[in-house]
Parts: sequence; structure tokens; C-alpha cells
Amino acid sequence: MAKISMLIAGGGDTVEMLLKDSALRDLIDQVVIIESDPDRRLALERLGDVLVIEGNATDTSIYENIDMSEVDAALALTSKDEVNFLVLAIATQFNVPIRLGVFKDEKVAEIVKNLKLGIPIVKPAITAGVIKQMLTSLATPRIVAQLPVGELKIYAVTIREDDLAAYTKLEELHLEEENAQVLMIYNGKELVPAQPDIELVPGYTLFILSQDERFLGKIKG
Repeated sequence: MAKISMLIAGGGDTVEMLLKDSALRDLIDQVVIIESDPDRRLALERLGDVLVIEGNATDTSIYENIDMSEVDAALALTSKDEVNFLVLAIATQFNVPIRLGVFKDEKVAEIVKNLKLGIPIVKPAITAGVIKQMLTSLATPRIVAQLPVGELKIYAVTIREDDLAAYTKLEELHLEEENAQVLMIYNGKELVPAQPDIELVPGYTLFILSQDERFLGKIKG
């Protein structure tokens, strides 16, 4: 998998857990963090290989000092919904391809989804593990299980906004043509059955049973 450049707004515990994960750090080329608390800035800098900008993520002038054209993923992880909303809106204006934000208010998260500003994750479902799962399966399938029968594997694939499958119904993908079957779908809150008429919203993670990755073309395009 190609390495990604990441911009993170907020420097709380979730960010620290992500940056301490060696598997995720292997995925990341560089990290820029915007954090207003000077004590947190120092703590994050001690993790190594991160650039921490001390300031408020709502200050649009900060983004003038960041090469946004090189940013592959923007994570809005502050404690305030309104800040995270604005960060995703700014990232959208700069055409950042992967945009994730955490929200306490489900109504705000729904607005983010409807405006296509990014993928909202609603607390308390948010964990560093959920973010890692999404980041590692947005660009390419990730094998989560391998079965001895017929060399079958279970892949995790997270839907992106620019995917061919985004906002289509599951049955319209015709994955059976590639001998693939969706077992379950994680919708950001819970695992739900793979109903044929379910709409595939960006941020949904599909768990797909298949021998290989040939099905990917029907999802990513």
C-alpha cells in the first residue's frame, strides 16, 4: 500500500494511540497535527516524526502554511463538533480525498454525511481501532480472516466518497459475478446484515467473502 500524508486537527488520547500503533505508522509517510494546547504539543512531539502546529484549527490562515495538495487524509479529532465540522469543510475545499471526523451529535454527523464533507464517526463508537480499520481499508482490501475451505478469505473494504460503489445499493454491484459475497456491513455504529437494498454510504465497511480481490473493480472502479 502506498504511504499517505495525514493532517490531524486535535491532539487528544485517540491521536496518541493512533501514532503509537506501529502498523499504522508504517502506513503514514508524514503527519501534521494542529493542536492549541502547548502541553499536548510537547507530548505529541515526543512521539517523533510528527510536525505539530500550535494553533486553533478554525484559524484558516494555518492552512496557508500547509501544503494541502499533498495531504491524502484529514482527521478532525477535536472535542468540539463545530470545529470538526469546519475542518472537514476546509479539507473538502482543498480536495483532500480521505476525510474522517468524530462527532457527539448524531444530527451534526448526519449533516456532514448529507453535505458529503467526509465520513462522520459518532461517539461513543469512536475508538482508535475504528479509525485504524477505516484508514487501512479505504484504499485497498484488508484480509481479516483466512479460511481453509477453498482458500477463501474475508476482506474488509471501506467505501470512499469517490468510489464507484458510493451511494449505490449493494445489489447493484453484482459482486456474485466475481464469486464474492458481502457477509456483513459496519455502518459506523454496529454490524448490520448485508441486505440487497442497503445504500452504501461512504464510511461503511463491507466484509466480503472471496478467494481473491477481483471484486475490487466493482467497488473502487
